[in-house]
Amino acid sequence: MTFEEREKQVFALLKEAKDKVDFVVIGGYAINAYALPRFSVDCDVVVKNKKDLGKFQVFLEKNSFKMRSKGPTEDYSGTYLSMVSKNPPKLSFDILAGSVEDRLTKTIFFAEEIFLHSSKRTIFGKGSPIKMETRVVDAEFLFLMKAITARTTDIRDVFMLSLAKLDKKKLVQISKKFPVPSQSIKKISSTIQSEEFKNSLQGVFGKIQQEQFARTLKAALSLIKKLKTK
Repeated sequence: MTFEEREKQVFALLKEAKDKVDFVVIGGYAINAYALPRFSVDCDVVVKNKKDLGKFQVFLEKNSFKMRSKGPTEDYSGTYLSMVSKNPPKLSFDILAGSVEDRLTKTIFFAEEIFLHSSKRTIFGKGSPIKMETRVVDAEFLFLMKAITARTTDIRDVFMLSLAKLDKKKLVQISKKFPVPSQSIKKISSTIQSEEFKNSLQGVFGKIQQEQFARTLKAALSLIKKLKTK
């Protein structure tokens, strides 16, 4: 099965699921609502509580998914389910209940905050001309979540979100409650200014013109400097 077929299945499942349980899309598919679409390995969603987690699990099981893993675990204290399809195309959903936790920085984003900072948005496909409306975490909150974790994929997302017309005042306000580790700021800054970064970025998002890259780099550096740190 191709990425395009896989993506169509994810969109179809999200479209059906939103009539059965309240959830917010985060992760790669949320990025697709604000920046150039990219392929995502997993579809990550947040639900408010264990009851809604159970509803989502039942829905996926009826669509031939099985449990891959669940938490809390020794490494992750939050409640979650990771579900994978039994049949091709291989799809996976990570459903986080009550909170999203970053293991390295110990930051906890409670579901009520994520729902508060979310709204109906249109997400777009990368491999095919498909789109749908669903509840997605706001760009400012998503930017902050990605900046805090600052993994390789997160840094690329922070960069691409920098041209999404973010509300700077809102971004700063949220970062007062969820300050970004200073080492994450340093890592983002050094990474996006490195020679290797542009090539890795285009490998995920496709060809980016030099003028657009330079403009986005300037915006990204300006935004991360505004964030409250710890």
